[in-house]
Amino acid sequence: MLEIPKIDEFVVRADFYSCLMPITALLHKHSLNIATGLLFALAFWRLGLSPELPAVLAFIFGGVLLAVIDWKVHRLPTRIIYLTLAGVAAGLIFASLVEWNVVPLATALLGALLFTNAFFLIWLFTTKYAGMRMLGFGDVRLAAVLGLLLGWYGLPFVMYGALAGHLLALVIAVATCVRRRQLHMTYSFGPPLIAGTLAVVLFAA
Repeated sequence: MLEIPKIDEFVVRADFYSCLMPITALLHKHSLNIATGLLFALAFWRLGLSPELPAVLAFIFGGVLLAVIDWKVHRLPTRIIYLTLAGVAAGLIFASLVEWNVVPLATALLGALLFTNAFFLIWLFTTKYAGMRMLGFGDVRLAAVLGLLLGWYGLPFVMYGALAGHLLALVIAVATCVRRRQLHMTYSFGPPLIAGTLAVVLFAA
């Protein structure tokens, strides 16, 4: 025999879902702040009060914002990239002064130069000569930030960060193709590069 729920049950369920909706909307509205805060806490846990912590926090702050924008609109705003670059550079200069050691700062600058030049050559070849759009010029600018932070830990970590970012990009591309059943799609390259760099800094460096 089919049992018909009482009116009270419908009232309770309606009240329950009406309470959940504002909470869900609030979490969605503040998801960027929550993600940044959680990554800040993770950086504190992994790095402690190390001299390079301010540089990493500056990277997280700008990187989360850049990743979200690139994921949604496929664009990396130049102003935010340069502000993030300035924050990371200031943090690394501070760390160099605290440690009284300019060698990591020199490798950071070299890492930024190498990473930027590599991405510029890829952009130039694929866009200008091959007629493909694998990278935007925003990715080239972003490479300077990534190379600067990774280079602080040594030039091999620049390669590790690039490899991690490309692997994440490949996984996202394959998953998106399978889910949408399309081969020719536009992908955001910034988020996996930022995530790969942060993973190397927090767990491998």
